[in-house]
Amino acid sequence: MSNVIAVVTVRAAQLAKTLGAEQSLEELRRELELVPRLGVLLGAHRQDGLEVRKTRIEATSDAPGLAVAYVYTPAPPPPTVAITSITPDDGVLE
Repeated sequence: MSNVIAVVTVRAAQLAKTLGAEQSLEELRRELELVPRLGVLLGAHRQDGLEVRKTRIEATSDAPGLAVAYVYTPAPPPPTVAITSITPDDGVLE
């Protein structure tokens, strides 16, 4: 078991509910507890270890694909992840 704590902000949870993606977001939250550096790093590496990252949730028959932004903070212990933003993802690569 990982010692990372992952949470979803109130705003992200509200958006997930609106989009019918609560289950998908919960599955991602649990995955981030095990692999907190999932996805792509946004911005430069920082001395304090804080990372802003983005990842994607694939579309299912019940929910749209989502682009998900989150913050990973390794210190102070325990390491934490906060899912801060979700947006519908059209799947088009940039």
